[in-house]
Amino acid sequence: MDFLTAVGLGLDYSDLRFGRTTQAWLDAGDRLRTQVAEALDGFAPQVELVGSSSVLGLLAKPVIDLAVGLTSGYPMSSVTAKLQAAGWIYRGDAGDRGGHVFVLECRPWHRVAHLHVVDHNGDQWRAYLRFREVLRRSPTARERYEAVKLRLAEQRPVDRRAYTDGKTAIVTSIIDEVDSCADAPPRIRSG
Repeated sequence: MDFLTAVGLGLDYSDLRFGRTTQAWLDAGDRLRTQVAEALDGFAPQVELVGSSSVLGLLAKPVIDLAVGLTSGYPMSSVTAKLQAAGWIYRGDAGDRGGHVFVLECRPWHRVAHLHVVDHNGDQWRAYLRFREVLRRSPTARERYEAVKLRLAEQRPVDRRAYTDGKTAIVTSIIDEVDSCADAPPRIRSG
């Protein structure tokens, strides 16, 4: 876990602060992603970096976010046991608001990573990946998302749940815009 804190990752549970996602964060996140995939050993066909900490240069909490796409049919109790053996703490089932949530702490209540276990190729899985890809490709989406995050942090500096809940509308809006563009008929250029 030292490889995570060595690059400046970690945040007290009651704290809300940001940094810019660096290549060092991305590299540490990729290393952690590999460790999670190995710990789950076949239970999850994909483990991906998601959220703000997966987009170089984006304003983010210094916490790595991972999504695990779980193969259907595996009992969650087995997945939980494997992740807990690897040091992850189970925080419960958030349902449509994040799947089964785990945290990795370098000391009590000081998180360095969040992990969301969802159905592989389910709606949540696809939304995590779509949102990440939009943020990676679109400067406009990044600016809009950052503006909302900063406004929420000012309004709710000590209420992380309210901050997280407040981001839902912009995330949904950005994903819906991408989906509506994907469904639009191709443009025909004359000339």
